[in-house]
Amino acid sequence: MMKYDSNSVAARSSAVELWGGRLRRLMQSSVEWPGLLLPLKLMVLGLGLGLLKWTALRRYSPEIVTKRGLRLAGAPLDSTLNAVVFYRGEFEPVLTQGLQHWIQAGDVCVDAGANVGYFTLLMAKQVGTQGKVIAIEAAPRNVLRIQRNLDVNAFHETHTQVVQVVHAACAEQSAPITFYINRHNDMHCRLQPPKRSELDFWLMGGSKAWRPVEVSGRTFKDILGDDAAQVSFIKLDIEGAEHHVVHDVLTHCTHPKLKVAMEVKAPFIRASLEGFEKMGFHLYDLRNNYQWLHSGTLHSLRPISFDQSYRSSFMLDVLVSRLALTSIAH
Repeated sequence: MMKYDSNSVAARSSAVELWGGRLRRLMQSSVEWPGLLLPLKLMVLGLGLGLLKWTALRRYSPEIVTKRGLRLAGAPLDSTLNAVVFYRGEFEPVLTQGLQHWIQAGDVCVDAGANVGYFTLLMAKQVGTQGKVIAIEAAPRNVLRIQRNLDVNAFHETHTQVVQVVHAACAEQSAPITFYINRHNDMHCRLQPPKRSELDFWLMGGSKAWRPVEVSGRTFKDILGDDAAQVSFIKLDIEGAEHHVVHDVLTHCTHPKLKVAMEVKAPFIRASLEGFEKMGFHLYDLRNNYQWLHSGTLHSLRPISFDQSYRSSFMLDVLVSRLALTSIAH
């Protein structure tokens, strides 16, 4: 029988932490390198994430803390969002900063397409113990990750009843529905796999990348219930199905200061936004071009016309607001 050597195990663990920490610091520092070094930056980030899959570093499980002081449970590769926050410290920084200005204590907010709960946590911190956050997520494993992230931040203890996690897909009818999980990226889960003619088909791994599961489908109206009229902020990112939700938002979410941050994708950009245009909402481009993944430069959101948005051939991240923003610095 092989003798257990605690000193050897401790040495290996120490080496993992040492080299894992060095890799993390290199990835973090590369974000601030000048743009002319972009090829090198991309190589460092790609190689860094690749090395985390290496057997020697799979045990590397550092604390993952956002720039806002919120923790994500698990290792860097436990979710796509964990991997990004591991070195970047935040996700979609323009929207992240905006939440701090647009959400106040006591507000009622919705995170539709919550993934592992990054924005849910930010919202919960902003609304405090007197507010409420409704986190909607269909992918079963992501729902478990949301619960873990709420636990690790002690929101279940300090924010009793503040966060309501709804395991369902936003749909046109409240009934069981087939939902598709992407095998490669837990952020690419949706009601229907993309068609071969869509760019998403190639970006998301092709026809073999999807695993169907049955989940509860619920209308937005059904999910919000009596809270609908009190909702002042919605983050809506449900992978091309946003247009299914718009009617319920415009009909039932009547708060005078309502803002909706949403991802809209062709060919449904007009279907997702036209109702807001008719109701007199103001439109802003969140400028989420994902350059922030490798750059420390932060873009500010800017006004955009609805006609401009309709001409987009792929995807836009936008904010629609009943009231014009007094400042668009964030």
